[in-house]
Amino acid sequence: MSEHNSINPVSTSARKANTKNLQKSFMASWWAHVRAALGFSLKRLWFNPLSTWITLAAIAIALSLPTGLHLFLKNLQTLTDDHRQIPTVSLFLKKNITEQQAKDRAVLLTELNGIERVIFVSKENAFKKMSALIGFEESDLKALYGDETPLPHVLVVTPDLSLTGQMDGTIKDLTKKLRSYPEVESVQADIEWVKRLGDIISFAQRMGLVVWVLLLLTVLLVVGNTIRLDIENRKEEIDVTRFIGATRSYIRRPFLFGGLWYGLFGGIISLVIVHFSLLFLIPPIRKLSESYGSHFTLTGLDFSMTFYILLISSFLGIVGAWIAVERHLRKNEVVL
Repeated sequence: MSEHNSINPVSTSARKANTKNLQKSFMASWWAHVRAALGFSLKRLWFNPLSTWITLAAIAIALSLPTGLHLFLKNLQTLTDDHRQIPTVSLFLKKNITEQQAKDRAVLLTELNGIERVIFVSKENAFKKMSALIGFEESDLKALYGDETPLPHVLVVTPDLSLTGQMDGTIKDLTKKLRSYPEVESVQADIEWVKRLGDIISFAQRMGLVVWVLLLLTVLLVVGNTIRLDIENRKEEIDVTRFIGATRSYIRRPFLFGGLWYGLFGGIISLVIVHFSLLFLIPPIRKLSESYGSHFTLTGLDFSMTFYILLISSFLGIVGAWIAVERHLRKNEVVL
């Protein structure tokens, strides 16, 4: 009785070895088919080069538009970043205030809590800057206005926003306080343009999100329609493969890889379009910023953004192909 119930260690080890061999054989077969499907789907893209390039161009343009919009808003948003562009308050002093009195007031303002720095701009320097901006010679303007410079001394005050972190409230309180000094004729704060620009950017970001969704759906439809046409051209091949017992995943896999290639290559071409568009726009934007005395320059796509674009485009290609294949298989009642 004990002999029949005893377990033969040789047969147990043999079964384990057979199981491992079967698993290795399955994985090797699966990987061999994946590699074959990858290679075949890549080669099949170029069976009809004209159709492939048209599809890739449509995908690239659909991806480059929202990418370019995102990049533009990202660059524009740097103008409202408190750490890079802090709004200033300009104090226009009365015309009877001498240069020494203006400098003394600048020193006193620097010592106040909540003010980071104060820059004194004399009426002579302001006159020179004005003549340079409007494109007139300084001598011509002096002949027009006479020896007396029409501009007052100006104190440019930069608030210390790190103390409160609230730009709007800090600027308003500071403006009210500075207006009370007897030397001050008028006060002008440049916070309004920053607020308006922030509102415009916020609105444009929402519009950009809508554009992103619509154009990503366009990519999905373009890839899905392309794969659908490929399925129709290979309909007989699919029927034969199904007849000999191929699984749904076996039939689906080459088309999914085809969608992957469409999405990936379309994403790469869109990055090339965005890159050359930036190179085309950088010189005039640099010239425009220099005319306003700014050093603003366009920044390109970083590594993370490039990776996400390629990831999204590849994913959309796979999803579009999946939808097309599943629709065909269900329509033809593939039974597994």
